[in-house]
Amino acid sequence: MTPTVHSARDESIDVARAVAILGMFVIHAVLVLATAVPTQGASGFILWWCDGRAAATFVTLAGFGVARLAARHDHAEGLRVLHRRALVLWVMGVANLMIWPGDILRVYGVALLLAPWLLRLSTRARVVTSIALGIAFPLLMTVIDWTQHWQLETLTYVGVWTPAGFVRNLLYDGFRPVVPWLAFFIMGTVLAEQDLQDARLWRRLLVAGSVLTLAAVLTSGALNQLLLQHAPQFDALTREGLVGTTSLPPLPLFLVSAVGTTALLLGSVVALIPHLPRGLVEPLVATGRRALTWYLLHIVLLMTLYAAGFRHRWSPGVAITIGVAMFGWAVGWSQWRRARPGLLERFMRWAASGGDAARLAPREPHGNRRSHGP
Repeated sequence: MTPTVHSARDESIDVARAVAILGMFVIHAVLVLATAVPTQGASGFILWWCDGRAAATFVTLAGFGVARLAARHDHAEGLRVLHRRALVLWVMGVANLMIWPGDILRVYGVALLLAPWLLRLSTRARVVTSIALGIAFPLLMTVIDWTQHWQLETLTYVGVWTPAGFVRNLLYDGFRPVVPWLAFFIMGTVLAEQDLQDARLWRRLLVAGSVLTLAAVLTSGALNQLLLQHAPQFDALTREGLVGTTSLPPLPLFLVSAVGTTALLLGSVVALIPHLPRGLVEPLVATGRRALTWYLLHIVLLMTLYAAGFRHRWSPGVAITIGVAMFGWAVGWSQWRRARPGLLERFMRWAASGGDAARLAPREPHGNRRSHGP
């Protein structure tokens, strides 16, 4: 059930995961606290990079972590570990959905349930499956109205707690649906087979990331101009949904841009880590290892501010600063408590072991602990 993976610890994955958490802190702080979401200037560029693309990086790195985790166990034990973690993530995701409509943990739960089957596929088959998921989404849009249950002006989804709405929201028309977001997770399992310390790989990541990101942005701009000329009845929101690189809906141009920015981030991190001071790298590594804890805690904090009356109160610049400050606090706390896993990471390990966390201690050939995802 497991692909061939490299056993060396890749701190770059933890650092990249920490940067993805920073991106989610920033975009979520703006969505909850800012009076508007800018699309121009430095703030607009920062938010474009964070919107959906930070979450896509997070999901990709989760796939990486799950593949590495599965490689540590035999078939039977691996099934138990993945299925237990899937159940825990599913419960967390449903609870999170009660306060945060953009929950992504339910997708993780589905991904972990499918992981044993996915990891039996060849590398080529997994890449093809990822591409097929990206193509399937726009095909589904031709037969199922994606906007039917959305109030797009307020980004409100109607009917999520009905049985049909819950399934539909999870699989197709939610903020982060399984189709096509599972594609990022699958690509992460492919990434887990690579040696991230190989200089040729990070160079390829930088080149591929630059090409994909630029291609998506230029194609989006060209198609937008065509719509302006030949379909002037479409307003800006409709054009952005059809040919933009927005994550709602997650059409192929968004997927390409998100794969590109993920490759750029990971290639940059791998290239820079050997040249950065350990005093910077180690706190980021500690933060990345607590990604699940920080993901849920920052949502609880932001929604507490929302309920307390601070929603849409500050300028985008102030909201971005708040998101960065929250991340700085998370980094400081993670470094201070670096000797122990995060609260939810400990619970996840305990639940996956059936109450005996020591049984799931890493089996490392050189005694090094490895990066693992949710």
